[in-house]
Amino acid sequence: MKRLFAMLLALIVTLSVAACRHTSPDDPTKAPEPTPIPGSMNTESPSAEPTQSASAADIEFAEMDKKLFVSSVIRDGLTYHQYVKDPASFGIDEAEVERGWGDESYAAYLNGVDEDKKLLNDLNSIDYASLSDYNKLAYDNIKLILEQSLQMGDTYYYEEPLLPLNGIHSMLPLMLTLYEINGKQDVDNYLTLLEDSARYLGQIEQFEIEKANKGLFMTENALDQVLETCNKYVKEGKNFFLIEFFEKTIGENELGISNEDKQAYLSRNEKYIIDELLPAYEKLANTLDSLRSKCMEFSGAVNRGEDALKWYKYDVQQSGACFYDISEIEKRLKNLCESTYVDMIGIMQNNPNIYNHYFDSITSGNAESDVEYLESLITDIYPSLQEQEIDFLTVPEAVADDFSPAAYLISAFDDPSRNVVMFNPSADTSTLLFTLAHECFPGHLYQTQYFRQLEGLSLSQQLIAPTGYTEGWAVFSEVFIADYASDYDAKTCKVKQLESTLFNVLIPAYVSLKINMDGWTDDQVGAYLDTYSINQDGYRDVLYEYAVDMPTYFFNYALGYMNTKLIYDGVNPNGNAENLEFFTEYLNYGPCAFNILFDKFNISF
Repeated sequence: MKRLFAMLLALIVTLSVAACRHTSPDDPTKAPEPTPIPGSMNTESPSAEPTQSASAADIEFAEMDKKLFVSSVIRDGLTYHQYVKDPASFGIDEAEVERGWGDESYAAYLNGVDEDKKLLNDLNSIDYASLSDYNKLAYDNIKLILEQSLQMGDTYYYEEPLLPLNGIHSMLPLMLTLYEINGKQDVDNYLTLLEDSARYLGQIEQFEIEKANKGLFMTENALDQVLETCNKYVKEGKNFFLIEFFEKTIGENELGISNEDKQAYLSRNEKYIIDELLPAYEKLANTLDSLRSKCMEFSGAVNRGEDALKWYKYDVQQSGACFYDISEIEKRLKNLCESTYVDMIGIMQNNPNIYNHYFDSITSGNAESDVEYLESLITDIYPSLQEQEIDFLTVPEAVADDFSPAAYLISAFDDPSRNVVMFNPSADTSTLLFTLAHECFPGHLYQTQYFRQLEGLSLSQQLIAPTGYTEGWAVFSEVFIADYASDYDAKTCKVKQLESTLFNVLIPAYVSLKINMDGWTDDQVGAYLDTYSINQDGYRDVLYEYAVDMPTYFFNYALGYMNTKLIYDGVNPNGNAENLEFFTEYLNYGPCAFNILFDKFNISF
């Protein structure tokens, strides 16, 4: 797909939403009653294994599906190494694999557009009626995403790789620390990727120059945050964390490498970082600072012209994996904010004991124990999964300020045994149980591994899983499982998760819509927050900053959760058996845009 810089981050890790540092309301006011949601149970989910022999159309689609998967994963060394362990199982010629970061230029973008058009033409040539139900689902999903992307047109210079949070400048070295090294060939490939980093940063630098010349450069506020990170890396010099990471990896693992070769590798690694990588960061920072006079105003998309507003609306839809009219999305999101508030206040009023437990920690204090507890909670509610092993890693301190609270590293397609969960050392751990519900069970890890074990599920359907779909599942998992966390007072857990979802996900997304589409001022944002008694200066300022500098950041989470909940509430399963039936059906469809899932469950948006 033609999305800029997609392979480096969006397809590799799934990230916890960053909190907006809200303050709990002291005097909450009652919001309107929630809107009832129609829907009914539809028990006809596709079978992962076709009940009849494959048609010529199925064979054609399977070949196209595999070709799309292979062409996507071989375009950069990180994605390839993470997703493919046995190239022969996919028929991959390793001579065709890009071992560096790939090409991120306007020419490469246009080439991607042409590839998307060809793929759409190839899809249209397949006899759709002859496809199995399972392949029709994958076909519909790929086609919908392609058509929406192509319909939008050229959005290249509206993308922003250097976001203040989780931007490429901060994520690139972190992703290198996640490169699994088990032997000499891995060391060689790692160094090849590392030694392509300065070139890659140079391409991003050129992109920002071109973006600035078109009047689309970042705000001064965002610029200062990006410069702070780049300059911090430069100042670290020989203390830069990638040097220590490589030394530890080479020293602690049995790699079949002689001591002489190890020393040569260590010298090569440090020399490149000191002589090439950090100077590349310094050059990037200097170039960005020289563009300061071209920073755009600190205001919403509506004030930047029709093209900017058009891009914003599309990116909201794409981020949320729901291609519906933006005014209907706004109305649904507004209603969900109100109904979530009503639910939260109702539980508090009916359970005064919550106030005695509200500030209690919701964790055993140990990640492994919390995961075991979560696994016990989902037994008989979610379909079973093979036993999983998890490596828990801590994000380097140098990256912590620019990283989400936690993240799950997506496993390989042909060897899904490696599960990695990263924790941010600066994040609050008082509700670690729900961070792990998001990242592990029944969130990202569970869902990813279920798909890996689902026979017949399209490779490309998994690869291009919309982030709105995956993050929506993870946020829904946090809220859903709170009802079962009896060890920590389930009512208190539910209130805290509803509060977190409302103030850290839903309201930030809604405020972004109003700032970017309607030009809301700071006073208008404050008036809206007054209805929830949360109009604190710090919270309001953070919401405005996100809405301008990372305008669609929250929609993966907010719209994903909203739509997952709409489907769940529409079906309205009752008890463990019906929940098991629902979650089995939902998961068996595989990752899809919500337009498709609403149709499958016979629910109107």
